[in-house]
Amino acid sequence: MRLIIFIILVFIFIHLTFAGFSQYSRETEVYKVNRKVETPGTVALLGVSVWGFNHLSEKPGLSYEEAIQLSPNDVWWFDRPATRQDPSFRMKAQNNSDILLNSSVILPGLLALDRQIRHDWFDVLLLYGESHAISTDFYILNASLISRARPFNYNSGIPIEEKMANESQNSFFSGHVSTAATASFFMAKVYSDYHPELGNKKYWLFAAALIPPSMVGYYRFRAMKHFPTDIMTGCAIGAATGILIPHFHKINRKNTGLTFVPFTGTYTGVKISYLMK
Repeated sequence: MRLIIFIILVFIFIHLTFAGFSQYSRETEVYKVNRKVETPGTVALLGVSVWGFNHLSEKPGLSYEEAIQLSPNDVWWFDRPATRQDPSFRMKAQNNSDILLNSSVILPGLLALDRQIRHDWFDVLLLYGESHAISTDFYILNASLISRARPFNYNSGIPIEEKMANESQNSFFSGHVSTAATASFFMAKVYSDYHPELGNKKYWLFAAALIPPSMVGYYRFRAMKHFPTDIMTGCAIGAATGILIPHFHKINRKNTGLTFVPFTGTYTGVKISYLMK
């Protein structure tokens, strides 16, 4: 995750250095991005993400008394299967989830194969960084405020030392799944916005966007890192972020619907308008 954040920051730095050499066609723009406001804003949010992960890594685990008292029977029946996974497969499942997560994050790079999207690469990249920053910071805030023991804490085959280790209470919600969903749904949303001729066929893209977070979620479940409700919540939040951030920036050429347009000048903020047919 930190490597991806570093790459995004490098791309932003390169653009700011060579921005004077780029030209954009205002008539073919799909998104309205206020670079003067959103570039430093996104960098700041990504910085908060890095700080937040360091903060969460120090979140204390369970005490000995708390750890020995946990029982799978205390867990809601829908989430209980997560506590009864095979401990011997746990580390392999965790590694698989990490590999799938990293693959999901770089998946939107395929958008560069589209000539028009490639022409607007910086705006799309900025929106992608903004989507991940907001999704990640929401996860960090939530995990800082809510302590929920991970499923492995309820399994008798896990050493007590692991149950008392840091981050053992960061179950709700799944940051892995949220990140994967942000990436895949962002990709589906951006591609469909640049290709309105898809019509209702675009919903096949959104259906396909469920695959990466579902696969990540499956292995987080097998790794006893998260309950099903953690995974479902993470997927919903990631999908919402990946869709709504581009949507709020989309130029409404029909002059209908809800629009969010950032502005700067005497004042800095966001203009919200809703126009009806």
